[in-house]
Amino acid sequence: MSVVEWCHWLQQTTFATTITESIWLFPLIEGSHILALPVSVGMILIFDLRLLGLAFRGEAASKIMPELLRWSKIGFGAMILTGSILFLTQAEKAYSNAFFRTKMILLLVLALNAVFYQLRFFPNMAQWEAEDRTPAGAKVCAGLSLIGWIAVIVCGRTMAYEL
Repeated sequence: MSVVEWCHWLQQTTFATTITESIWLFPLIEGSHILALPVSVGMILIFDLRLLGLAFRGEAASKIMPELLRWSKIGFGAMILTGSILFLTQAEKAYSNAFFRTKMILLLVLALNAVFYQLRFFPNMAQWEAEDRTPAGAKVCAGLSLIGWIAVIVCGRTMAYEL
């Protein structure tokens, strides 16, 4: 079975069909996906702007990070859940869409970027904050994150017009 055939089968399941044919479920799930975006990505962008020194300069990054991360995890969980359900309902179309594939690749790159930041820069955050100097590598991670998330959002919105 090819990936396209699997996607076709997936969108024909009872669960996916029920959502697709519902007057309220699909718009509710799609709306929730879009509303979770500022909770998740918005918090990440605030932290990125702080690392770049463009916002919240008076606040220590280590002080604002836990609160932003907590909300970002909640929003990201909601986006993953609702995005997965949306994929189920239009799997074949989504998989065949170049913007969807680009969005998935970007999400992978962003995940790798976040892991790299967490492993390389986060453990020494208190030290570089005490010196009042954000490492260039942390700024590169923040810049890549900003650009990547903007691209994910553009692909997600553009995808809707291509389905």
